[in-house]
Amino acid sequence: MVPVKKRKLFGEILVDMKLATAKQIDEALKEQKAAPGPDASAGTPRRKIGQILAEQKIISPAHITAVLANQSGLKFVRISSGTIPPEITKLVPKNMAMEHKLIPVKKVGRVITVALAEPLDMFTLDNIRFALNSEIDCVLATEEEINFALSKYYASGVDEIGVLMGEADADRVTTRGKEARDELTDDDAPIIKLVNTIIAESVKSRASDIHIEPMEHDLRVRYRIDGVCQQIEAPPKRLQSSILSRIKLMAGMDIAEKRKPQDGRIPVVVEGKEFDIRVSALPSSHGESVVMRLLEKESLVTLDQLGFHGNDYQRFSAIIKRPNGIFLVTGPTGSGKTTTLYAAIKELNKPNVKIITAEDPVEYVLPGVNQSRVRSDIGFTFASIIRAMLRQAPNIILVGEIRDVETAEIAIQAALTGHLVFSTLHTNDAPSAVTRWLDMGVKPFLVASSIQAIMAQRLIRMLCPKCKEPYEPSEAELKSIGLDAKKIKGKTLYKPHGCSECKNTGYKGRKGLFELMEMDSTLRDLTFQRESTLKMREQAKIGGMVSLIEDGVRKVLDGLTAIEEIIAMTAREDLS
Repeated sequence: MVPVKKRKLFGEILVDMKLATAKQIDEALKEQKAAPGPDASAGTPRRKIGQILAEQKIISPAHITAVLANQSGLKFVRISSGTIPPEITKLVPKNMAMEHKLIPVKKVGRVITVALAEPLDMFTLDNIRFALNSEIDCVLATEEEINFALSKYYASGVDEIGVLMGEADADRVTTRGKEARDELTDDDAPIIKLVNTIIAESVKSRASDIHIEPMEHDLRVRYRIDGVCQQIEAPPKRLQSSILSRIKLMAGMDIAEKRKPQDGRIPVVVEGKEFDIRVSALPSSHGESVVMRLLEKESLVTLDQLGFHGNDYQRFSAIIKRPNGIFLVTGPTGSGKTTTLYAAIKELNKPNVKIITAEDPVEYVLPGVNQSRVRSDIGFTFASIIRAMLRQAPNIILVGEIRDVETAEIAIQAALTGHLVFSTLHTNDAPSAVTRWLDMGVKPFLVASSIQAIMAQRLIRMLCPKCKEPYEPSEAELKSIGLDAKKIKGKTLYKPHGCSECKNTGYKGRKGLFELMEMDSTLRDLTFQRESTLKMREQAKIGGMVSLIEDGVRKVLDGLTAIEEIIAMTAREDLS
């Protein structure tokens, strides 16, 4: 009886190939056992040995594939260095290539050589042989090269993409990082150019987000410009799969996974400006809906660019320079709260000041600031980060959002022990933030003693200076924002018109509306007594607080925005 040769383990081959030491393999095995997968009872590891070693920078993805090839008795190849002829790629149907993640690389006689990221089982190989009516020879290539080749050679309808875009726009986009640059070296990949064009045009249009939404019979692409979604001419539905695969590939997502939500990032340079694009993919009825949020690295605004009125600007500047206490910024999602806090941090960021942030996620990189990202999956929450922060002896702490009583109480402890704490909250106005904290279970005396100020805000569109036109508003319009004809005597009010500069919207750019409530002794007493939000609002206005709609009125009278914009972004009950 001939003895069966024992198959070597992955780690043993790494040691034989001198890619890792036995000690490193043992440490990786311990880490693997310490992190069981979702089916722990079946002994399924969360991560493979190769993945752990790659994360530790001990081996590369190419090394992993080379070891798999050695273990399986297959040849390891690089397929990115050359071009595969069309007559070869046509040998394997697109649906089969995508399903099994394989690329045909050559054909000799009846034998087709296909490149795979991982060895296939015998049953699958037999099915492929039967479907292609050919013998199959397998070689291994890295997953990155396989994914890129799938995007490059199996993009449907690529011959007509040149009609849908301008190549000059596509050439304005380059990606940062070695892997991303390698992907863009082949000008014969029209899908790449199409996606680049979508990104370039969004930057040119001043968009903050790109929405790619599969509908039943078409593919919808929209840019969010100045907070409003605007639909653009979109590629045909048949290009949907190729476009989404390309975006997911650029963002480091799994292009084969279409059942679960995924997140990723794309670092790009557009006309010399660096952007970090946050990508979110969400499964929907007719495909995956993808949202790409454009974050320009050098676009951080300063305090004087936020849109403060003179008096509010002086009060805000003085408050953020206090040595301790809590400063809260409130408002709905997309109202610019993070931008305001970043502007404050930028103002306070000096060599003699230590600043630490806890964010989910980190949106902009601030030079000189220690920034931590929340990782709830491993217990690295806002509360745990703040506790760790206090051992780092910071002067200023920024907490991305206070969501629960535990985080609120730790933030209060930090404020009461000599730290200045910035954070955000989701409430409609400033006085409601006090009620929200009390409703969460924070003790009234802690709220009253720790909060220095609360500021509610909204973002409103500014009239395009090129085309705005003067007009006389009706009595009903004036009444809607608390004005009358006497109050606007001698003032010129404007309305949007539309021109090529603002893409016929009448608006260009956005500024903030602010409602700054500074805590004084009376407001602290009302907080301690758990008085109503209405009573808090009345007292705050006596103390000098200007409501959101009143700040909007000031901007209307200054000719910066239109009455319709103020009505859309504020609540009528703000009026006294």
